[in-house]
Amino acid sequence: MKRVLSCLAVLVLSAASTPAFAQRTVMVEVCNETGFRVATAAAYRTGPTQDRTLQTWFLVDPGECLDGGLNGVTGESVDLHVMSGEWFWPRGEGDAVWCVPASSSTSLATTEPCTAGRVPRAFRSTPIGITGQRGPGGRNVGRVQWRIACDGLAAEDATLCPGAPVDSQGLARPVRTLEVCNLVSRDIEVAVLDAMPDGNFALDGLHTVPAEGCADVYRGFPQTDTLMVAEIGVFHERQEGQFCLPVPDDGVERMMSDQCAAGEAPVGYRLHGFGERTARYTAYIGR
Repeated sequence: MKRVLSCLAVLVLSAASTPAFAQRTVMVEVCNETGFRVATAAAYRTGPTQDRTLQTWFLVDPGECLDGGLNGVTGESVDLHVMSGEWFWPRGEGDAVWCVPASSSTSLATTEPCTAGRVPRAFRSTPIGITGQRGPGGRNVGRVQWRIACDGLAAEDATLCPGAPVDSQGLARPVRTLEVCNLVSRDIEVAVLDAMPDGNFALDGLHTVPAEGCADVYRGFPQTDTLMVAEIGVFHERQEGQFCLPVPDDGVERMMSDQCAAGEAPVGYRLHGFGERTARYTAYIGR
């Protein structure tokens, strides 16, 4: 379904045109095929130079298409960037990098190094097609189109994307990445458990963190934004508690205890919580 959406900034620019660089209206059609809102930014020329005007942000609901107009556009393409949470389209490198603000605005597009709280984002150069409609001055109205879907992300993110929870703005919540750093000179095996709403914990997996090294041991969406890191057979005063954890019979030698049942190993644990906007968190183990 398509409908004209209200954008966060007014799409009105007034700039003089010349016959060699005639300005025209360009319609931006970004169709959102994800399950969450996406935010779109556009950078485009309005004169004979390579300078670009930056317009941020337009919000597009799931299953909807943005159909908004950019006025006074020159040239044959518009640069587009789309984001939601920690996900960005285009993924990886784009055709250009522009510095974008967090708020909605109309401004001159700038390149790196970014200043004034702006961050660099990759934009895709999108050719302007012809609609056959006539705009101001009898000039043809152009159109740029882009389909935004989960399959436009890297493989791991494409798997997470369909079930992504949303934040208070309807955007995808940041994917949570938990890094664990080992402070001692021997490998440590850890278990990562996801805190459940009923107070229980679900085992996410077992991981070996190398001596004096770091490893990403979790990436996803914890149900309550709290993860438990349990060090198997390691106990120290920084831990918040101890318990017995069922472990797989995979041939790995682990410290066992008379206090634990067969097939269980003693562990010491700490809880680690993510803030609302926290995408990456580092936990330390070993001492």
